[in-house]
This record gives sequence, C-alpha cells and structure tokens, in this order.
Amino acid sequence: MSKLKIIVLLSLLLGFLACSEQTSAPAEPPSLADLSFKGWEIDSRDEDKHILNISPKGDLQDTLVLDAFTALGGAKLYLAADADLIDPQLGDELETGMKIAIADTNSFSIVVLDETDRILCVWLVKWETDSSNEKSSSSEKQDEESSSSEESSSSEEIAESSSSEESSSSEEIAESSSSEESSSSEEIAESSSSEESSSSEEIVESSSSETPASSESGNVLLSDLSVANGTVNIEGNKVYVEVPYGTDLSAIKLNPLDSSNDLRNPVEMEFENKDGELATYSVIAGVQLPGTTFDARDNSFWATTSDAMAAEVDGGFFGISAKSSANLSFGNSKATLTSKVVEASWTIIPGSWKLAGGFYFTGSYSASDVLEIYDQGYDASGTPSTDASDISADMTFGKNFTARPIAFELTYSYTHVANENTTYPQKSLVYVILVSKDKKAIALGMLSDNSTVSSATKTVELSYGSDPQGILTAGYAGTSDLTLGNGSEEVASIRVMFASSAYAHVVAGGAAGNSDKYRGGENASLVLDNFKLIY
Repeated sequence: MSKLKIIVLLSLLLGFLACSEQTSAPAEPPSLADLSFKGWEIDSRDEDKHILNISPKGDLQDTLVLDAFTALGGAKLYLAADADLIDPQLGDELETGMKIAIADTNSFSIVVLDETDRILCVWLVKWETDSSNEKSSSSEKQDEESSSSEESSSSEEIAESSSSEESSSSEEIAESSSSEESSSSEEIAESSSSEESSSSEEIVESSSSETPASSESGNVLLSDLSVANGTVNIEGNKVYVEVPYGTDLSAIKLNPLDSSNDLRNPVEMEFENKDGELATYSVIAGVQLPGTTFDARDNSFWATTSDAMAAEVDGGFFGISAKSSANLSFGNSKATLTSKVVEASWTIIPGSWKLAGGFYFTGSYSASDVLEIYDQGYDASGTPSTDASDISADMTFGKNFTARPIAFELTYSYTHVANENTTYPQKSLVYVILVSKDKKAIALGMLSDNSTVSSATKTVELSYGSDPQGILTAGYAGTSDLTLGNGSEEVASIRVMFASSAYAHVVAGGAAGNSDKYRGGENASLVLDNFKLIY
C-alpha cells in the first residue's frame, strides 16, 4: 500500500474519534457554561475531565428541573441512558423544563453530539448527598461499622445500627434509622419510619425512593406524565401519547418512568389519579400524518397525478398532442381534487377524450406528462390507444407506519356530478389501510359519497381483520396487491387515498360521443379540510 493511501486512511480514522479521554477531539466541546437547574447551584466545573459539581439550595428532591442551557456550535445535548462515560446510550434530548429523576443516585450524564451526531464528549453532573437522607444498608452491607454510640448486639451476621437505641439480635441484623428499638427475625427488614421496624424472612426496602414519582405513597402521579417532543392526553382510563411522525413507538420514554415502553399496542399501567387513588390505565402511542391540515402540499409524503395532468404535450402538426390541466389545488387550508377530461389528437385525425380523477395518496407517482395519463406506458412508437388507461400502474402506495389507530376523522365537502356509466358510477373515495410487511391488509376503513355533501366532519372506524365495506374487492387503486390479514399482524405501512372519482384511476372514454365510458363525472370535486387518526 502506498504511503499516500496510508495517510488518507489514518486521516479518516482520526476523524471518527470523539473527544473523551480515550479519543482525540474533533471539535471543541461546549463548556456548558449556561447550564442551570431550578433550585440548584453550580459549585465547580472541570473543563478537562468534563465534570460539573452542583448542589441543591434547599432539601434534596427526587427530581431536578432543567432551567436553561446553550448548545454551542451546532452541538446537540442528550441525557445518557446508562452510566457509560465513553460510549453511552442516548436518552431524551435536553429541553428547557425537562424533569430529571435523581432518586437513589448522586449523578447523571449529558452526551454532547456534533452536527453529524458524533459524540464530542460526555459530561458527568454530580452532587453530594446527605447521609441522613440515604437509606439504611441492606443485608448485603450488614458487616459495616455503625456510627451509633450504643453498643450493638451480636449474631452470626451482625449489622450495626445507626439508632440511638440498643438493637435487637438475630441471625442477620439490618440497620434501622428508627429511633425505636428494632425487632428481630431471621432477616430484619429495614424501616425509615420512626415506628418500630417490622420483621420478615426477607429484607424489604422502602419503595418511596425507588419509584420515580412525587407522590408520598410512592405511586407515579397521572398528572406528572409527559413525553419529549409530544403530548399526553388522558380520557377516562386511556392515556394517549402523541409524538411526531417517524418516532420509534416501540421505545417510548414516558416521564417520569425510568424505562422505555413499546406502546405500539395498548399497555396496562397503574398511576395515581387526582383523587389519590391507584388505578389501571391503558397507555398507547400514536402519530398524525404529515400535511393533513392541508395548509400546503407535502411532496415528501403524498403523491398526486396532478402534475402530469398539467404537463401538456405538443407534437406539432404531424405529431401527437395531449392536454388537460392540474386537478389538485391548495388554498385557505384546504385541498381540492377535481375530475377532469384529457384530450389527445394527432395529425389530421379528430381528437379523443377521456376522464381522469383527481388523486392525492400516500406514496409516489412516476408518470411525467398528460400523454402518459391518456395512454399509460405510451412509448411513442405508434398512435395512442383509445382504450382505457390504468394510471395506477405508475403509482406506488404506502408510507412507513407502525401505529394502530382505531378510526380516522375527516372534515370535507363534496360536489357530485353524475355520469352515464352504470358499471362505474361517480362517487368520491377516501380510505385508510394499515399494511404488514407481507402485504396483509390489517385494518381498513372507507368513506365514500354518491351525492353532494356541503360540509361535514365524519368519523370512520377501522376494521381489524375484516373488510365489511368490501374495499379490497371493489377495484380501487392501491388495493389489488393486498390480501386480508387477521388483524394481529405488525403494522409496517399505511395507505391513504383521497380521490374525486373512485374508479377514474382507469382513464376511459375515446372518440367523440364516448363520454358514456367515463368512470366518473366531469368536474366532480372533493374538498379536504382536515384529517386525523384516532387512537
């Protein structure tokens, strides 16, 4: 290997190393100079070892609240999810007002990432704890010396008591912080109470410092629940956690709980309500789809045939020409889909007309001009066909999705224009289908109107493991490759279709006088106002 190649490889390797003590620093990490916590003071800061010493202004609490911070140079700050100071797992991203559980610990770590998500360094934030607030030792620490001025009793295993009273003896003696004399048993349970300690065969520690809650009972308060970058809504015995699209629902960190949970399906959890009662709640997470307030078109998530409809083809005197116009528009926080005619002509032969619906769907569309809508897959090798053109062949359906909504809600209006084709009558179409990796339709729901609707908000329930509306057998675009599942499959994608004419993905018509073949009504329109998934 040449020297030049070796130098290049070494340079690339060094570029990936972080700024911990075991690695070199690719960039100067932020000093965390503006980091502050409500009710806490910054005692000292070690810039070389990345250690921040803090202390409470009052009594030590079970949580501390992030008051302010500054991420310099494009850096991003995260809580560490473990105690590894070299290559930690990332927890929640820091945000002002965040509550950090600190029960049973005297430190936590902050991970600093650069703009390319490399670890710059890990700061250790720590504080001194008052020994009087610490729990008594468990049976694993029963050989430690006691600071008590009273003489201790002996047994086969002796734990010295911090009580001012004489401790009882047993085969294993647990320390007590009580001022009363401890009772004895084969194994002594510790107590933080001022009452006499109770005995048991196994040592039981108080749960008040182990449960991440501010309740005196040690239960997690329902009112304390929160999630980073999302909302928590409580209705009856249901807790709905809404997070941005793209969030991993299988690892949701619901504060102040210590661990993450898979909330793609409902999980039963116990919380203390406002009446101080411990109750069971069904907890589930979900997302809303991008662009469903229809303020503007979202090309990254939604596809449409409208651009191709507007792309006129002019073949000149001896060529093939085709024209129509865009059939999707946005305005006043609404999207309007309209069924429009496509006209084609060539040389001196009279024109031909077909009708195409307006479509807005999750996925992508590959055709580029109106001639490809008039005659799907036209390769310029001959005269365009007057036969029906199925433009769904150029559509790819679905976007990544893992949630399990129970229904969808749509605010809309619809203008009905009847057509002459009794086999494929004019009607609007809105459907939602949850799909597995192997193309099983897990859940389905549809809204369709065959008469004008001035304005309405309707809720449509999704059917898991069944297709009572016959969506898969009706011949709609985006359904022919699916088979019905049993409803228990894991959701991998979502298909949503908005169409002004349910059957007009098959662009049909022909020479003059063939409008009876139109699979929709000319100028029929569907206006979308607001769409949301319900969990």
